[in-house]
This record gives sequence, structure tokens and C-alpha cells, in this order.
Amino acid sequence: MRATIIGAGRIALGLAAEQLHQSGYEVTVLGRGHVAAALQHARVVEVELTDGWTMERFLVPVRTVDLADRRAAVQAVSTADVVGTAVGARMLPAVLDLIAEGLKRAIRPVNVIAFENHENAARIIRKGLRRRLGSGVDRHGFTGAVIARAVAHRVFAADGRVRVVGDLPREVVVDGAALVDPAPLVQDFIPVDDFRAYYRRKLYRFSAGHATAAYLGGLKGYRYLHAAAMDPEIAEAVLGAMEEGRRGLAARYGEEVSGTPEDLEAILWRFRNAALGDTVDRVGRDALRKLGRGERLVGAARLAAKGQVPPIHLTRAAAAALVSDPSLLVSRERMIAKVSQVTGVGHRHVVTRMVAHAWGEFTRGESISAPFLRLPEMSLSI
Repeated sequence: MRATIIGAGRIALGLAAEQLHQSGYEVTVLGRGHVAAALQHARVVEVELTDGWTMERFLVPVRTVDLADRRAAVQAVSTADVVGTAVGARMLPAVLDLIAEGLKRAIRPVNVIAFENHENAARIIRKGLRRRLGSGVDRHGFTGAVIARAVAHRVFAADGRVRVVGDLPREVVVDGAALVDPAPLVQDFIPVDDFRAYYRRKLYRFSAGHATAAYLGGLKGYRYLHAAAMDPEIAEAVLGAMEEGRRGLAARYGEEVSGTPEDLEAILWRFRNAALGDTVDRVGRDALRKLGRGERLVGAARLAAKGQVPPIHLTRAAAAALVSDPSLLVSRERMIAKVSQVTGVGHRHVVTRMVAHAWGEFTRGESISAPFLRLPEMSLSI
């Protein structure tokens, strides 16, 4: 069995390549420039997975093709049983021509898995390929992937080794109905009927808590995410934000999807994994995108409010994200309008007003209902 992964970043190497290899696939990675050259030289990727106490190490052999070699890249796609993308949702349009050319030459049906942390990534690929292949696209399968693992680093060592560092979870949820036979036989890949529900489960629990720790950690001067997650104030807020997201999910999808409060405690402990060395800057990067109406903070807050759950912690975390970008600072009178502009949520929506209210408290720095402003007198890069 053969698998080709378009992209050579953290998720491509630290999750997709590792799990496909462990399931018996010969893995080819398509990358560019110095990244492709380093992988061609190394010929294996060192994958280190840790929960902070134990470490698992794997050597994952990969064949690497530089995307500049168009013929070889097309051949790698056309001869694969599984094609994965891990380029970032914004870059998907740039690889559609390559995928289309490869699938056009494929002898058998191919399943394309978008490891993009985006709800509609598979739909974007399928729609783009339909314009290029017409009805020929229908013999192939297209699914997104809900990834449990966090992969924090990709390191190119001076001696030529390529190493990635992530945590232990292996579960990858895929859209079972979107796959074609023969379906991928990958250990810990879980096909579900309601992909959107499980995508939102990760986004409104794990991702919401991750973002909350990052943005509030930034306000308190923390450098590393694990240190922020150990702070009692921030830990309480992280659990509160995830619980609001969980209760919104329960109201919409039921307990099977939403999970239990105990799940949230386990997630918080993952954030405290110092061995990952993850930073609040990396986790909080691209704040404007992460404040979108369906995203991890505002989307979770909207679902919670719809389920009659007051999204207090989620809206405070969203306000902290706004504080993290000084270019967004406006007068208090314009905050509701700015929140609506950034999030795409109406001026009168309760979430818009709660975010604007919390933003005002943060910038004023005097309300007892905004405890995160009781910052230590000396901020340390812990």
C-alpha cells in the first residue's frame, strides 16, 4: 500500500506519515526547497511522542519528492492508495492542479484525506477538482481529518537529522460516508457519520481551551503554554471555557459527542506537557482567523449561548485575543462595532456584547470581574 502526503510540516511528518507508516503504508512526502532536501538526505523522520513523563520514539522512513519535480510529484499522487494534504487550508488552491493531474492518471480509486484542521477542507478540494476533472472526481473519496495529537516542533538538526515532537494521542476522526472502497486501513483512524459534530468537538473543547491558555497566558507574561496552564487563574478559565463549549455541544449533539467534564481535565493536563516546549505565541498565532464566527472561541460561545449556557470564559478569552493585537485597539464606544467586524457576528448578538464588555474591562484594568488583570508586579518569561 502506498500513501503520498502533500506537505512536509509538523502534522505531515509527526502525524500523517507516522500513522500511515505504522499501518503498513510506504510513505512519500512532497515538499519544497531546503525542507525537501533535508528529508531526501535524512531518508527517515525521527518522531518523538511524549506526555511529559514517558517518551516514545519512532523512525519513519519516507521517500521525498521535491514539488519542483512536477513529473515525479504527479506520479507519486497517481500511484498512491491514499493521498493526504497537510499544507494549511489557505494553501489548498495551490495544490489542486497537482492533485487533479495525479488523480486523472490514477488507475484505481484514491482516498484523499485533508489533514488541515479545517471543517470544509475536503469540500474545498472536491469542489476545486470537479472544475478540473468533471464527473471523474466521483470515483474518488474526500474526507477531512479531526486530529487529536498536538505536534509542536519540527527540527532540522545540524547533523542532518529531521525530528518532530508531539504528544501521544493517536485518534484521527474521518468522514466514513465520504470514503470509497477500498477504505484506508489505518490504525486509530475512526470513521464517523457526523463529521461536523466531531470536528466541532475538538474545536470547541481542545482548541478553545488551547486558545484560552495562550491568550490569557500572554496577558500575564508567560512565554510557554505549559507554564500558563499551571497558573491557577488561567487553569480555572481554561476549564471554564472548555466546559461552556462542552455544554453547548451537549445541547446540540448530545453527550456522546460532547463528552464529560473528566475529558476536560485530561485535556488540561495535556496543555501542561512541558516536554513539548510549546509557546503561547505559536498557539495564539493568527488571532483574527481564530476569532471568526464559527471558530474555537466565538463559534463555541455562540453554540453555548444557543444552548442557554452563558459563555463567560469563552468571551473573555476572545477579548484577550483582541488585546493581544494592539492594532485592533479602539475607543470603548467603538468596541461593539469592532468586535462585530472582526468576528462576523451581529452588533446585537449577546456574544458580541459580552466580548466587547470583557475587552473594555481588560483595557480599563479595574473590574473585579476580570481577574486576569491582577497581573504579577514582575512579568517573567517562564
